[in-house]
Amino acid sequence: MRVTTTIEQLKSHYAESTDLFKTVLNARSPFEASLALDILRETVPERVLVATVNLREALGALPEYPTSMVVDEVTLARVAGLRKDRMTWRKDLDNASLVITTGGNFCFDLIIDTGEENLFWSAIPRGADMINPAVLDELMERPGLLAAVVELVGDMGLSFNPRMHLSLEDWNLDHAQDLVEDLKSLF
Repeated sequence: MRVTTTIEQLKSHYAESTDLFKTVLNARSPFEASLALDILRETVPERVLVATVNLREALGALPEYPTSMVVDEVTLARVAGLRKDRMTWRKDLDNASLVITTGGNFCFDLIIDTGEENLFWSAIPRGADMINPAVLDELMERPGLLAAVVELVGDMGLSFNPRMHLSLEDWNLDHAQDLVEDLKSLF
């Protein structure tokens, strides 16, 4: 899956229905994501919605921070081309920077430095969203950013293996048990 191409596909639709797309992409609950998908089906082509659920799977396949890494911070810096910046490690991109806080082989958090603000990858409070909702906007504005995050995760020695779907029905079948469990928890 080419995440940059997927994000380019979604950009114009995302701008029109940002809150619904954020729910599909970021809600931990497959039931919430499914409800938002049903609403979006009325106005958004299915091909775009399939790309959206695949991007959701990619975001869900990324590690949650804090996390252990397979490599230590010095090896990561060498492999990923990071530079030390006070108490953090930084990788400058074309229009942003990836900043990580580490200790040995432990990554405490990933931070997106936009030049105007620092956005922590992890959602606060934990539980409702997979990642910080403000980061989603940055990922849509800077399509190469997610690809850089995926590359950094690989440099950490961590697995990135999202499930891909060919249709919305495929996604619904894959998450049917989760959808039923979410529905049961409401009653």
